[in-house]
Amino acid sequence: MKPTTAQCCFGFLLTCLLFGFSFSQSGNIFLLIPVGLASVMTTDVMICAGTENKLSTLSDLEQQYRTLRKYYESCEVVMGNLEITSIDRSRDLTFLRSIREVTGYVLVALNQFDYLPLENLRIIRGTKLYEDRYSLAIFLNYRRDGNFGLRQLGLKNLTGKLNYFLVTYIFLC
Repeated sequence: MKPTTAQCCFGFLLTCLLFGFSFSQSGNIFLLIPVGLASVMTTDVMICAGTENKLSTLSDLEQQYRTLRKYYESCEVVMGNLEITSIDRSRDLTFLRSIREVTGYVLVALNQFDYLPLENLRIIRGTKLYEDRYSLAIFLNYRRDGNFGLRQLGLKNLTGKLNYFLVTYIFLC
């Protein structure tokens, strides 16, 4: 049996009420889907769910990298937190270049790569803060022996004022 127009409208309205919605300047409707449920492709922007893992990691570094790539490849807006943790030095992180906005916090910690390719990140809204204090937290991004680590941030398009941030380095010049 085919659903009626009224049933379809009711289902759409119920989804909007449960998950929330907003309108873009072009009139498109965006559903705000809870973290972990899905990525949403609209005609304007690719929206993906953020994470709330903080410093916890998956079973191994390979799985950690694959999960990061799966979450954020082609993503432009992260609805939630962008957490980049426990990534080794040999990984291709260029897929992060597509990210333009993060609604929560950005955490970059416990990594060994030398460059953070977030060149197109323009805004960190900070609706949720790391440790209830920081919208941007970058720390412990080097190996204990000091051979590898973060040397350059690619945050050249970040605009606005970050009221709360934590950045610690041993390699950054």
